[in-house]
Amino acid sequence: MILHRTDGACVEPHICTRTLAAAPAIGEDARMGSPAITLRCDCGTEGSAQYGERWTCPNCGRSYDTSRIPASDYAAITSLDRRYRRRSQAVVAVLALVILAIAITGQFLPMLAGLGVVMVGWFLYIKPLVHRRHKRAVGELTRSWELTPE
Repeated sequence: MILHRTDGACVEPHICTRTLAAAPAIGEDARMGSPAITLRCDCGTEGSAQYGERWTCPNCGRSYDTSRIPASDYAAITSLDRRYRRRSQAVVAVLALVILAIAITGQFLPMLAGLGVVMVGWFLYIKPLVHRRHKRAVGELTRSWELTPE
């Protein structure tokens, strides 16, 4: 028999079903948090909050409730953000595999030269292009959000 104190803590060390958290659903990743919402108060102060939180402006005291944002819109942004991160991770993984294959064959000079060219191309051309697309897509989803202070 396993006993729990009045505060809910277990008396004996064991795996308690009360404290076990549910596993993330398929497609969810516990390491990737949801994106923060940037809020701009009428007085010009900016701050950020997670979805469902209340943010109070430190200057004027106005309060904004982010739970009034439509859940479907925020879910679309979370999905878009997750897809953006996954694609970047996939590109890095493919590049790492290519570099590993070249390193195993012993072609170190071509590997270093190729790595330099790929990194310059990635950081100067491809990543900024992808980032602009992502920012534009998020901007299109958030245009209709107009939170009023409470």
